[in-house]
Amino acid sequence: MPEFYLEPLTDRHTCFKCEKTVKKKLLKCNGCHAITYCGVECQSADWDRHGWNCVPVMVTEFPGKGRGLLAAKDIKKGEVIFIDEPVIKLPTDAQGNLRVVAGGSKALKSLKDQIDNMPSEAKLQFHKLFIPESQLNLYNNYVRSTFAGASPSDRKLIKLFLSNSQLINGCENILYLNSALVNHSCAPNAIDYGLTPKTKDEEFTAELRAIKDISKGEEIVTCYFPDVKKYGSISRKRKTGIKKDFLFDCKCPVCLGKVPGQEKLLKKLIEMHSKLNPTPSDWKKEARICDGIFDLTTELYIGRLDLDKTKALDALLRTAHLARDRALVRKAMDKWRQHSEENMYEDTDERCEALEERLAKWSTELKSNRPPERREIDFFFGISFSDSPHLM
Repeated sequence: MPEFYLEPLTDRHTCFKCEKTVKKKLLKCNGCHAITYCGVECQSADWDRHGWNCVPVMVTEFPGKGRGLLAAKDIKKGEVIFIDEPVIKLPTDAQGNLRVVAGGSKALKSLKDQIDNMPSEAKLQFHKLFIPESQLNLYNNYVRSTFAGASPSDRKLIKLFLSNSQLINGCENILYLNSALVNHSCAPNAIDYGLTPKTKDEEFTAELRAIKDISKGEEIVTCYFPDVKKYGSISRKRKTGIKKDFLFDCKCPVCLGKVPGQEKLLKKLIEMHSKLNPTPSDWKKEARICDGIFDLTTELYIGRLDLDKTKALDALLRTAHLARDRALVRKAMDKWRQHSEENMYEDTDERCEALEERLAKWSTELKSNRPPERREIDFFFGISFSDSPHLM
């Protein structure tokens, strides 16, 4: 877990390790900017504790929301804020329920063993996690019925894990200590990804990336719901849906009415999506709709903005090619490069080159006026042009 917020952010006159106070400003940790030391000796002495989780965020209490993370320094759009390693993993069924037998003793033993094997700082921070009051009854009832023989202290461990972990690939509940502290906003400034392991032996790590410039002292928030259209365009219904699904009252700027015009834009976006044909034959019409969807997506503050824009670009490029609209294909390509550069994707050039190569295989068809044949349609709908290393 990151360091706790000190007022002012950060206390530049007190050494965190020896607590010596001086008039001159002390040096901040260059890695996170969240903590200060009077010298190299104190920083080295504290490194075993702090170095385990040196990230540019701090933990604090937000009125009405509980704990969350704020930026310890200015963070640029596209910057990776942190990459989170899993600290606990337990197998689940497809519904996210822990796989338990014999009163849950096996799952409980695995949980306790993994906690015991954590680094000391991680273990300390696990016990500082909390269960939102709105979720207490849900977890109390589940743990009481599933882990009938567990002691009160063991039940608390199970509830702490369940309320702060997330279901990955429909087969494991995984706890990421930093990610568990990020609060929700319908208008987020960051997005969390699950990074796909490159080999079978690698872990499913979680990445938090800024999708807007974030100022020092600003809360870092993500959007919890995956589909911006899920709750419709009416603010009241969206808040009701969030309350039902996530068991809290959303108090983000959009839901408080501080970001005007979003509901109107979202209504237009939903209407345009409803016009898409699941089995299109008029590709020019389909491409015009996808072009409009992309333009509206760029104006929205609601949703998982980076992924929403990527999906909109994917659809635009696909339909523009099948519509034989070379100008629209070029627009999609230019916007994809711009989007990649703004979000600081490390492999922007490689992705764009790979994309150009894929399209080049169908350049003859694009230049023709012939309608696409089934083979070409299947190809364009069978791939994702954005091919992100992240899990969608």
